[in-house]
Amino acid sequence: MNIPVFHNDQHGTAIISGAALLNALELTGKDIGEVRLVFSGGGASAIACTRYYIGLGLDPEKVIMVDSKGVIYAGREEGT
Repeated sequence: MNIPVFHNDQHGTAIISGAALLNALELTGKDIGEVRLVFSGGGASAIACTRYYIGLGLDPEKVIMVDSKGVIYAGREEGT
């Protein structure tokens, strides 16, 4: 398609939770590049949030995402 597509479940969640994250960081005096985030669930919304937060300055090396099988990582064989 030649138009932007906005999927509310994914992008809406990312935008709203991103605002909440930035507010929490401001209130606690923390920098987004220094915090670690853990995502409980590895679905489409979690992935969209992760990508958005990285765009906001989150260090990708400080992200942990888990699902019902445990930590999600490259090369994991269970639950692929």
